[in-house]
Amino acid sequence: MVSFSVLIMKMLPLYMNIGLGYVASKALGTTRDSIARIMFFIINPLIIFNGVLNVQLSAAVLFLPVLTFVICSSLCLIFYKLGKGFWNDSSRNLMAFSAGSGNTGYFGLPLALLIFNQEAEGVYVLALLGVVLYENSVGYYILAKGLHSSSECARKVLRLPAIYAFMGGLFLNLSGIGIPHVFSQFIDHIKGTFTVMGMMIIGLGLANLEHFKFDRKFIELTFIAKFLIWPALIFGLTTLDSNFFGFYDTVTHKALFLVSIVPMAVNTVIIATILDTQPEKAATAVVLSTIFALIYVPLMATIFIL
Repeated sequence: MVSFSVLIMKMLPLYMNIGLGYVASKALGTTRDSIARIMFFIINPLIIFNGVLNVQLSAAVLFLPVLTFVICSSLCLIFYKLGKGFWNDSSRNLMAFSAGSGNTGYFGLPLALLIFNQEAEGVYVLALLGVVLYENSVGYYILAKGLHSSSECARKVLRLPAIYAFMGGLFLNLSGIGIPHVFSQFIDHIKGTFTVMGMMIIGLGLANLEHFKFDRKFIELTFIAKFLIWPALIFGLTTLDSNFFGFYDTVTHKALFLVSIVPMAVNTVIIATILDTQPEKAATAVVLSTIFALIYVPLMATIFIL
């Protein structure tokens, strides 16, 4: 259990950053939107660019974003159908979006930077990209169903800076074009910025909410999707791959498993707020899943990753 306790200690600063975000909002009037824009347009693309640049590419590794996108979309659509038996309002859409997504960026990526080497970081970033594409295409469409057209959702995907960062890193990686060593030093600073500001966004979001809304059915179904079905599915796929197919190595399996055990996505609250789709209910679920993850993630990581 040494690894478990060590990982908890590594995660505690992430949770302290959530508190800093809350204090920054209440005491200094810091807005979530300004921080989110910096993260979305500058920090996130740099992290993705660096990850793709340094990963050892193969056809199987390049297929990772497709794999995670298909998993996210499939779970979203399955839970959308399932939700018909529980709600006749936007709770169904919100639950379906949550089932397919996860906090792979602001929560998972800092963990990947803490526990993986540079090669595994790049693999994780590729897997993460599929989740990002899901959130901004199928997931967004399901959550915004009836409010936005398919063409509007497609234009949103094409505006994602992460896509162009991915393409730039991929081009330099495949072409073998080197970059100055100073860029690596620069990225080391960016990684620290990502870890701090990414988790602060959760606290900033919490501070801006007027009240929480607890829906037991919603919490139960989202927790089942995130903390039971996701890891069980990834464990099954990686076990099949290890025993029969051999497409991926152990490093890739571990990166995929980390994707599967992160709590609910902060973007659930952000998008629900933008679309006015019960953001209080989304915030309650995200907060509870993030608290639960403080014990759940180190436990699962100790068993299946470390």
